[in-house]
Amino acid sequence: MERFLFLSIASLRIEIMPVTMLRQNCMLIWDQGLKKGIVSDPGGDLPLIIQAIEADDIEIQAILLTHGHFDHVGVTTALQHYLQDKYQKEIPILGPSQEDQFLLDKVQQDVLNFGTKIDNAQNVKPTRFLNDKEKLSFDGINLEVLHVPGHTPGHIVFYEPKARFMITGDVLFKGTIGRADFAYGNEGLLIKTIKEKLLPLGDDIYVLPGHGIGSTIGFERLNNPFLI
Repeated sequence: MERFLFLSIASLRIEIMPVTMLRQNCMLIWDQGLKKGIVSDPGGDLPLIIQAIEADDIEIQAILLTHGHFDHVGVTTALQHYLQDKYQKEIPILGPSQEDQFLLDKVQQDVLNFGTKIDNAQNVKPTRFLNDKEKLSFDGINLEVLHVPGHTPGHIVFYEPKARFMITGDVLFKGTIGRADFAYGNEGLLIKTIKEKLLPLGDDIYVLPGHGIGSTIGFERLNNPFLI
């Protein structure tokens, strides 16, 4: 599994680590001067995530979750335990929205059902669920929470207004949107919410998706067949 530095914006650095057989983008985001940051969607490959944190000498302040699918949250609990042992203090798991609790409660079963292998996969109990329009502040990182259901009921997006990027999980990808063919999915709602909440934020915003390469809101507005 590779690690690669994806981009540097202002004082922030973002490193993306594709994890699990589904190549889910776990992200390590930190302030370069303060050397403090967050981890988003640690779905698997715990040793790789720990290696990145140690190599970059980052103090992790929180683990953020966009939604409850196992490939995004698989090793969240194990990572929290590792970080709490390392720092000897609580490291909160924040998100997603409460509607995804039913997915967090069956992570281990979903891993087995999918037929994949994720070492240290465990069900997840967030320290706190997050709400639409909530604001999170860490050292050097300020995020706004946007509830964007449709892929899962409790899916949220993290938006950094100053650095002009967003972590979209499985809501928005380059040229497409997230699957909505689950029993709990709703494609119409997903498209409506993307148009109402994400597109108005500005064409310059960089989209950091849960799988694959990045994009911009402007590109998706003009080229995404689901949004035209």
